[in-house]
Amino acid sequence: MRITALTQKIEWIANQSRLIYLLTTSYYKAIIRQEARLAEIKPSDKILCIGGGPCPYTAIMLHQLTGAAVTVVDNNAACVQQSANLIKRLGLEKAIRIVYGEGEDIDCEGFTVIHLALQVSPKRKVLESLLERAGNGVKILVRRPKELVRRLYCDQESCPLPCENYVKHNFFTNVGNTVLYIKERLYGEAQA
Repeated sequence: MRITALTQKIEWIANQSRLIYLLTTSYYKAIIRQEARLAEIKPSDKILCIGGGPCPYTAIMLHQLTGAAVTVVDNNAACVQQSANLIKRLGLEKAIRIVYGEGEDIDCEGFTVIHLALQVSPKRKVLESLLERAGNGVKILVRRPKELVRRLYCDQESCPLPCENYVKHNFFTNVGNTVLYIKERLYGEAQA
Protein backbone atom coordinates (compact mmCIF):
# COMPACT_ATOMS: atom_id res chain seq x y z
CA MET A 1 0.00 0.00 0.00
CA ARG A 2 1.54 3.22 -1.18
CA ILE A 3 0.02 5.36 1.57
CA THR A 4 1.63 3.18 4.24
CA ALA A 5 5.05 3.53 2.59
CA LEU A 6 4.65 7.32 2.35
CA THR A 7 3.56 7.55 6.00
CA GLN A 8 6.58 5.50 7.06
CA LYS A 9 8.97 7.74 5.09
CA ILE A 10 7.57 10.84 6.79
CA GLU A 11 7.84 9.14 10.19
CA TRP A 12 11.46 8.04 9.52
CA ILE A 13 12.35 11.69 8.90
CA ALA A 14 10.37 12.82 11.98
CA ASN A 15 12.15 10.21 14.08
CA GLN A 16 15.52 11.75 13.19
CA SER A 17 14.60 15.44 13.20
CA ARG A 18 13.16 17.17 16.26
CA LEU A 19 11.80 20.01 14.10
CA ILE A 20 9.99 17.65 11.71
CA TYR A 21 8.74 15.63 14.69
CA LEU A 22 7.23 18.75 16.26
CA LEU A 23 5.67 19.84 12.97
CA THR A 24 4.13 16.45 12.23
CA THR A 25 2.67 16.05 15.72
CA SER A 26 0.18 18.79 14.84
CA TYR A 27 -1.39 16.37 12.31
CA TYR A 28 -2.20 13.89 15.09
CA LYS A 29 -2.96 16.10 18.13
CA ALA A 30 -6.68 16.70 17.56
CA ILE A 31 -7.26 13.10 16.42
CA ILE A 32 -5.64 11.60 19.50
CA ARG A 33 -7.27 14.06 21.89
CA GLN A 34 -10.69 13.08 20.50
CA GLU A 35 -9.85 9.36 20.74
CA ALA A 36 -8.75 9.69 24.38
CA ARG A 37 -12.04 11.43 25.21
CA LEU A 38 -14.10 8.92 23.23
CA ALA A 39 -12.64 5.96 25.15
CA GLU A 40 -12.56 7.91 28.42
CA ILE A 41 -8.95 6.82 28.97
CA LYS A 42 -7.71 7.19 32.54
CA PRO A 43 -4.21 6.99 34.05
CA SER A 44 -5.04 3.50 35.35
CA ASP A 45 -5.73 2.15 31.85
CA LYS A 46 -3.28 -0.11 30.06
CA ILE A 47 -3.23 0.70 26.34
CA LEU A 48 -2.16 -1.54 23.48
CA CYS A 49 -1.44 0.31 20.22
CA ILE A 50 -1.28 -1.94 17.18
CA GLY A 51 0.79 -0.30 14.48
CA GLY A 52 3.28 2.29 15.65
CA GLY A 53 5.66 2.80 12.79
CA PRO A 54 9.05 4.42 13.33
CA CYS A 55 7.48 7.37 15.17
CA PRO A 56 4.66 6.18 17.49
CA TYR A 57 2.77 9.48 17.78
CA THR A 58 -0.40 7.85 19.07
CA ALA A 59 1.33 6.03 21.92
CA ILE A 60 3.31 9.10 22.92
CA MET A 61 0.36 11.45 22.88
CA LEU A 62 -2.05 9.01 24.55
CA HIS A 63 0.44 8.68 27.39
CA GLN A 64 1.04 12.43 27.58
CA LEU A 65 -2.70 13.22 27.55
CA THR A 66 -3.83 10.54 29.99
CA GLY A 67 -0.85 9.28 31.97
CA ALA A 68 -1.73 5.70 30.95
CA ALA A 69 0.94 3.09 30.26
CA VAL A 70 1.19 2.11 26.59
CA THR A 71 2.54 -0.90 24.73
CA VAL A 72 3.09 -0.59 20.99
CA VAL A 73 3.31 -3.61 18.69
CA ASP A 74 4.55 -3.34 15.12
CA ASN A 75 5.45 -6.05 12.60
CA ASN A 76 8.34 -4.15 11.02
CA ALA A 77 11.57 -4.83 12.94
CA ALA A 78 13.29 -1.68 11.62
CA CYS A 79 10.33 0.46 12.72
CA VAL A 80 10.37 -1.19 16.16
CA GLN A 81 14.07 -0.39 16.59
CA GLN A 82 13.69 3.24 15.49
CA SER A 83 10.57 3.66 17.60
CA ALA A 84 12.29 2.24 20.69
CA ASN A 85 15.24 4.59 20.12
CA LEU A 86 12.88 7.58 19.94
CA ILE A 87 11.04 6.55 23.11
CA LYS A 88 14.40 6.31 24.90
CA ARG A 89 15.53 9.73 23.60
CA LEU A 90 12.25 11.21 24.88
CA GLY A 91 12.76 9.57 28.28
CA LEU A 92 9.47 7.65 28.04
CA GLU A 93 10.79 4.06 28.24
CA LYS A 94 9.14 3.51 31.65
CA ALA A 95 5.71 4.50 30.30
CA ILE A 96 5.84 3.25 26.70
CA ARG A 97 7.04 -0.20 25.67
CA ILE A 98 7.74 -1.10 22.03
CA VAL A 99 7.53 -4.75 20.91
CA TYR A 100 7.92 -6.61 17.65
CA GLY A 101 5.04 -8.84 16.59
CA GLU A 102 1.91 -9.34 14.56
CA GLY A 103 -1.19 -7.54 15.76
CA GLU A 104 -3.32 -10.65 15.46
CA ASP A 105 -0.90 -12.66 17.65
CA ILE A 106 -0.27 -10.24 20.52
CA ASP A 107 -1.33 -11.27 24.02
CA CYS A 108 -4.21 -8.99 25.05
CA GLU A 109 -4.17 -9.97 28.73
CA GLY A 110 -4.30 -6.96 31.03
CA PHE A 111 -5.03 -4.32 28.41
CA THR A 112 -8.11 -2.16 28.94
CA VAL A 113 -7.87 -0.13 25.72
CA ILE A 114 -6.69 -1.34 22.31
CA HIS A 115 -5.99 1.08 19.47
CA LEU A 116 -5.70 0.05 15.80
CA ALA A 117 -3.77 2.43 13.55
CA LEU A 118 -5.12 3.43 10.17
CA GLN A 119 -2.39 1.46 8.34
CA VAL A 120 -2.95 -1.88 10.15
CA SER A 121 -3.34 -4.64 7.58
CA PRO A 122 -5.24 -6.92 7.34
CA LYS A 123 -7.44 -4.93 9.70
CA ARG A 124 -10.39 -7.33 9.72
CA LYS A 125 -8.16 -10.30 10.64
CA VAL A 126 -6.44 -8.34 13.42
CA LEU A 127 -9.75 -7.09 14.80
CA GLU A 128 -11.34 -10.55 14.81
CA SER A 129 -8.31 -12.02 16.56
CA LEU A 130 -8.41 -9.29 19.20
CA LEU A 131 -12.11 -9.87 19.78
CA GLU A 132 -11.47 -13.56 20.43
CA ARG A 133 -8.75 -12.88 23.00
CA ALA A 134 -9.54 -9.53 24.64
CA GLY A 135 -11.27 -9.50 28.00
CA ASN A 136 -14.78 -8.26 28.64
CA GLY A 137 -15.04 -4.50 28.89
CA VAL A 138 -11.99 -3.85 26.73
CA LYS A 139 -12.41 -0.73 24.63
CA ILE A 140 -11.22 -1.05 21.05
CA LEU A 141 -10.55 2.11 19.03
CA VAL A 142 -10.32 1.64 15.27
CA ARG A 143 -9.27 4.40 12.89
CA ARG A 144 -11.06 4.36 9.56
CA PRO A 145 -10.06 6.29 6.44
CA LYS A 146 -12.10 8.97 4.73
CA GLU A 147 -14.20 7.71 1.83
CA LEU A 148 -12.05 9.63 -0.65
CA VAL A 149 -8.88 7.69 0.32
CA ARG A 150 -10.45 4.42 1.50
CA ARG A 151 -9.04 2.32 -1.36
CA LEU A 152 -5.50 3.34 -0.38
CA TYR A 153 -5.87 1.48 2.93
CA CYS A 154 -6.69 -2.07 3.98
CA ASP A 155 -10.45 -2.54 4.01
CA GLN A 156 -11.89 -3.21 7.44
CA GLU A 157 -15.26 -4.40 6.15
CA SER A 158 -17.69 -4.63 9.06
CA CYS A 159 -17.05 -5.43 12.69
CA PRO A 160 -18.97 -8.22 14.41
CA LEU A 161 -19.55 -5.91 17.41
CA PRO A 162 -21.92 -2.95 17.37
CA CYS A 163 -20.23 0.42 17.30
CA GLU A 164 -20.62 2.09 20.70
CA ASN A 165 -19.74 5.55 19.46
CA TYR A 166 -17.41 7.34 17.08
CA VAL A 167 -15.75 10.68 16.44
CA LYS A 168 -15.29 12.37 13.09
CA HIS A 169 -11.97 13.99 12.38
CA ASN A 170 -11.14 17.23 10.63
CA PHE A 171 -10.97 17.79 6.91
CA PHE A 172 -7.17 17.88 6.73
CA THR A 173 -6.50 14.27 7.74
CA ASN A 174 -6.88 10.92 5.99
CA VAL A 175 -8.67 9.63 9.09
CA GLY A 176 -12.39 9.96 8.54
CA ASN A 177 -13.41 8.72 11.96
CA THR A 178 -12.42 6.59 14.89
CA VAL A 179 -14.98 4.06 16.09
CA LEU A 180 -15.23 2.64 19.59
CA TYR A 181 -16.16 -0.98 20.18
CA ILE A 182 -16.54 -2.40 23.67
CA LYS A 183 -16.24 -6.12 24.15
CA GLU A 184 -19.01 -7.13 26.55
CA ARG A 185 -19.29 -10.86 25.92
CA LEU A 186 -17.23 -13.62 24.42
CA TYR A 187 -16.68 -13.05 20.71
CA GLY A 188 -19.06 -15.22 18.70
CA GLU A 189 -21.31 -15.83 21.70
CA ALA A 190 -24.99 -15.45 20.88
CA GLN A 191 -26.89 -12.65 22.54
CA ALA A 192 -29.54 -13.72 25.04
